[in-house]
Order: sequence, then C-alpha cells, then structure tokens
Amino acid sequence: MKPESFDLTIEQMFEFRRMQDAAADISQEQALELLVQASRLLMIKSNVIRDLMRQAPLEPLG
Repeated sequence: MKPESFDLTIEQMFEFRRMQDAAADISQEQALELLVQASRLLMIKSNVIRDLMRQAPLEPLG
C-alpha cells in the first residue's frame, strides 16, 4: 500500500476542517455522544469491509 493512501484528499481535508469548526460550538456531552456514534460507525465499516473481502473471489490478476 502506498504511503499516500493514508493522506486525506482535498475534499476530506475541507470536510475535516468543517467538522473541527462545528465541534467548537457544541457541548462536551454532545461531543461525547458524537464520538461514541463515530466509533460505532467505524466498527460497522470495518465489518462491512471484512465481509466484502471474504466474498471477493481470490483469482490471480493479470
């Protein structure tokens, strides 16, 4: 995997900055709830990727 794969795209950097700005205007309780929701979504994303990888045919490329 290329090191660039770990970089954010321009669009992602913009969205990240928007999220940072929005986070400055919410309470600690709201921030904690969003963190918990984001963690859950990341876990679901990992499960979906794992399931898709299991379903992918393992044929040689080329």
